[in-house]
Amino acid sequence: MVSQVAGSRNALWAARGLAFVAFFDLFSQFPVVAPYARQLGASPALVGVAVGAYSFANLFGNLAAGPLLDRWGRKPALVFSLCAAAGALALYSVVQSAEQLVVVRTLHGLAAAVLSPGAFALLGDNARPEARARAFGSAGALIAVAAVVGPAFAGIVRERYGAPAVFLIVAAILLATAIIIGVIVRERPPTPPDEGPIRALGTLLVRQPLATALTAILALTVSLGVLVTHLPLVLDARGEQARASGTAFSVYALVALIGLAGPASRLADRVGRRRPLAAGLLTVGLAMSVFATVGSLAGVFLASATFGLGFSLLFPAAAALVADGARAEERGAAFGLFYAVYSAGTVVGATGAGLLSERAGELSPLPFVAGAIVALAAAPVVLLARPKGDRPWSISH
Repeated sequence: MVSQVAGSRNALWAARGLAFVAFFDLFSQFPVVAPYARQLGASPALVGVAVGAYSFANLFGNLAAGPLLDRWGRKPALVFSLCAAAGALALYSVVQSAEQLVVVRTLHGLAAAVLSPGAFALLGDNARPEARARAFGSAGALIAVAAVVGPAFAGIVRERYGAPAVFLIVAAILLATAIIIGVIVRERPPTPPDEGPIRALGTLLVRQPLATALTAILALTVSLGVLVTHLPLVLDARGEQARASGTAFSVYALVALIGLAGPASRLADRVGRRRPLAAGLLTVGLAMSVFATVGSLAGVFLASATFGLGFSLLFPAAAALVADGARAEERGAAFGLFYAVYSAGTVVGATGAGLLSERAGELSPLPFVAGAIVALAAAPVVLLARPKGDRPWSISH
């Protein structure tokens, strides 16, 4: 049996709080990192590398984090990760070049790699199988709250006090969270899984529930990587204020919050996982198409809202499908794999957007068009890959 936090209610709240903090850290970077890299002298391509460096490092860190969570327990890994990520954030304020920023982004991505898999493994351990999508939807709603608050906070603080102040404040939040987790989380000693880490990951990859979920989340995050890299540059090139990109990301998050707090998060428990995944991908593809064609802030905000709706349909279904397809003693590894793919998609999207922007110009719609193609192409793949039953899976308990 995997390690458990004493009392499922405490475990669920611990998981939700961790999810909020982990994604507040992530989302607060969205409107800040790309312009900060430009301020340090980065070319458009190097901006994409700087944005994607976090996710590239996070990818490999996630793969190591999952087995670590299963074998050593949730609490020690989470406290260490929170402290290390806070230290990396403090380094942002002292970098002197874009190349140094890439190094710090890499360290930050490695340090934070345990947070999301750990939070979602805790949630999957304690949520009932028939209500998993709803449970992940509630965590997703808190992530959306973080996404509403994070970019707006970062945009305002950056405009008034500069980007380093954003990084230092978030570092303080992570340290406070480490102290809270260290005090309130109680867990029994874990029972390690039978398989070694590499073999366990290979076993998970060939399971159809996980393969379907990973396909959907990869397409989503490629589009997200394009969005967080290209949209701030487009708005800066148009002469918009720094808070405009923060507001756009907050609109996306607010709509996602409404969907995740409402019926969208329950849909996958009622109709199965496949159809909400496909509907979410189609909606994300539509959003990216709107970004590619509009020139006004109102149009940008409309596209942001559409992206948020797609996220609210897709995310709880994908997370529930991961938990469904993994046994309790391998759930850390399953969510490590999930977030590794999440990071890989962001790396591909961010780097691709930077390269396209450098070739076609910062105002080019081509990065958005590429994101739309990826999301729309993945929708029929997910829809047609019908696994047995398509209801909450019976592999895990």
